[in-house]
Amino acid sequence: MQTHPGSNGQADDNNQPHDPDKGREKNTIQRDMIMVESDYHKFANEKNALDMEIRSLKKDEAQIKIGLHDKMARLSKVEYELSQADAALKSLKKKLNLIH
Repeated sequence: MQTHPGSNGQADDNNQPHDPDKGREKNTIQRDMIMVESDYHKFANEKNALDMEIRSLKKDEAQIKIGLHDKMARLSKVEYELSQADAALKSLKKKLNLIH
């Protein structure tokens, strides 16, 4: 086995001389990959959770809009009935005053 200057004479799996600096660099890169993969999975899980929450909130929003529309329609009908009742009361009061 041939050795290159600066190597300790060890060979890796490819029968290439082992360079301690390359080994440290490889370990550093692998450690960084593990940390980035961990962050990636954390963010992917958070994205999925946020997507589900947004879908749920949009569904709630649609139901609220429907409920609001229904309540506004009912309010309009009640206001009409209130004005009709008010007019009827005024008419009856006039009739009562004419009798006295």
